[in-house]
Amino acid sequence: MARALLRGDAAAAAPSPRGELLPGFLTWTSLAALAFLVLITMLVIASLRVVPEGERLVVTRLGGPPTVRGPGRVLAVPGVDRWIRVPLRWPPLDVWVEAPTRDGVLLRLKAMVLVSVSDPARYALRPVPQAAAVSVIVEGRLRRHVADRDLGEVGGLASGRTDPLTPDLAEAVGEWGLTITLLEVVRADVPLRGLDRWLAARSAVSQEEPRPRQ
Repeated sequence: MARALLRGDAAAAAPSPRGELLPGFLTWTSLAALAFLVLITMLVIASLRVVPEGERLVVTRLGGPPTVRGPGRVLAVPGVDRWIRVPLRWPPLDVWVEAPTRDGVLLRLKAMVLVSVSDPARYALRPVPQAAAVSVIVEGRLRRHVADRDLGEVGGLASGRTDPLTPDLAEAVGEWGLTITLLEVVRADVPLRGLDRWLAARSAVSQEEPRPRQ
């Protein structure tokens, strides 16, 4: 009986089998698997991005071609992917323009311009244009539009009718991945001096026109 007790004590004092951290509970292999799962979970959490409806995420992986993702939940792996958030709409731009008409009347116009991003990938990869650059383009197109018409022909601008200009402007800013969705003239002022000259010229022309014989 004493020998049996000695055998039991020796078995209890013997080291645990190789590879076990705690007998029957956790091994080095299971510990490594658990650590791997924790790392994967942390990587997924760190890679998760929420893209709202008014934005897109442009992702470039290891120097490859850009891909546009969103809206919703998207994955962008830190250290592997490079990403840029692109808003699809700009704040409204107010543009002031002074332009002479073909008959020499100076107009002061205030236009509201709505700009949106039509190609997020091109917008993200090219240098982002400043609002001032878009305003300069709008000013130039409005001046040319007014200069090609007499005062009586540009009366539609006061009603905001600038639809013919929108495709031309969209083409001008298209290289930046932008488009002009709305160009509306919200105010048109004519100085009194210029208006008086225009009325006098119209009166002189009407007096020179031959009257029909009765």
